[in-house]
Amino acid sequence: MSIALLPFLDLLQFRWDQRLATPALRRLRVRRRRNVAKTMAPARSAQVRRIYVDLAVISRHDAGTGIQRVVRALALALAEAPAEQWDVRFVAADRSRPYHVISWPEAGKSIDRTPIEAQPGDVFLGLDFSLDTVRFHRAQLSRFRRAGGSLWFLVCDLLPAERPEWFSVNNVIRYKAWLEIIAGIADGFLCISQQTEDDLRRVLAARFGLDDGYATRIVPMGHAIMDSMLQEAAAAAPPTARFDMTQPFSLMVGTLEPRKGHADIVAAFSELWREGSGHRLVLVGRMGWQIEALRDTIRNHPEHGAKLMWFDDVGDLELEQIYQACEGVIISSHAEGFGLPLIEALGHLKPVLARDLSIFRIHAERGVRYFPAAGDAATLAACIRNWVVDIRLGRATVTAPDANWKKSAAVILNALDDQPKPAALSIRPTA
Repeated sequence: MSIALLPFLDLLQFRWDQRLATPALRRLRVRRRRNVAKTMAPARSAQVRRIYVDLAVISRHDAGTGIQRVVRALALALAEAPAEQWDVRFVAADRSRPYHVISWPEAGKSIDRTPIEAQPGDVFLGLDFSLDTVRFHRAQLSRFRRAGGSLWFLVCDLLPAERPEWFSVNNVIRYKAWLEIIAGIADGFLCISQQTEDDLRRVLAARFGLDDGYATRIVPMGHAIMDSMLQEAAAAAPPTARFDMTQPFSLMVGTLEPRKGHADIVAAFSELWREGSGHRLVLVGRMGWQIEALRDTIRNHPEHGAKLMWFDDVGDLELEQIYQACEGVIISSHAEGFGLPLIEALGHLKPVLARDLSIFRIHAERGVRYFPAAGDAATLAACIRNWVVDIRLGRATVTAPDANWKKSAAVILNALDDQPKPAALSIRPTA
């Protein structure tokens, strides 16, 4: 079978389902799945609890994206949980093998591929963004819950469900299928911001009629890149600089995709360069989807390789160097569940210029500056010009966030330890 054809066939059922299923049918399916009886856990005051942490994606291929930095950092912090309280086990699955314990982060260690099974009080933590493996093995996860285990999932944003035009068709189908599955089986959700929690509750209510019967917790995000790196990678020799980091430059970090707003900033810098500005713009991020026009604009730009640079293969150690060297960081996303590069920049005490969105406004007290959300190239150019001037005059100071990945892991463990009693399920009928 053609490799290119496999994803199409995998998603064919869900492609048709998402076109044809009515809101009433989606709500009925979620109600049926959530109403399955669950073995209740006995009192386990002194017993170590098992947490099976899903790393199905990064254990197989760590692409170094922002989401994967979050997953890796939280997994490493969870691994340091007190052994007398928590037995943390990392698990993965693929198309043919159900969830089983793996040796991550150690490579080459023998693996017991026995499928995991729950005892009352065990927890499965869907930490990784495992859209496919959760779909492949939803029956195993349902059995885990029926046996008395709890299922919690990390949710970063709801954008593929609410703004599908920003994503590839296949990824939207995969995301919506994943969302319905976890809506039907999850005991709780870990959200990376208040906005994500609000969006999640709104979408679960609107799409599935699910108003209660589950828990949510907000997990503060850390910012230290070195704390998210595996020991071997962190101890490696610093990479050789690929451009002159001794001269000032502004930095943008993140996959090049429509919602990240790179095109707006490139256009604004083009205005500045036409005026004779020598300020440089450095883009760090892999090529995403629906950005062919932007890719061509960057590569064919007269300043490409000089004042405009794009690096699509930067590892975490090199990214740490670039953060340390930059003059400031620009965040131009049109929407985010959190915005990891913003807090990473603040963690490096770098001035930040961000699009004026509510998700970024919560950082205003730390010194973040803003440009109009719908500003044109000339307006953005003026904002960037004034911001750079203030940086060089010492008028753009920031304060570092106090969150770190250990605190994030502690919030997760407290949430899992404070398991709520099952609430009476309330699913609103279709209007």
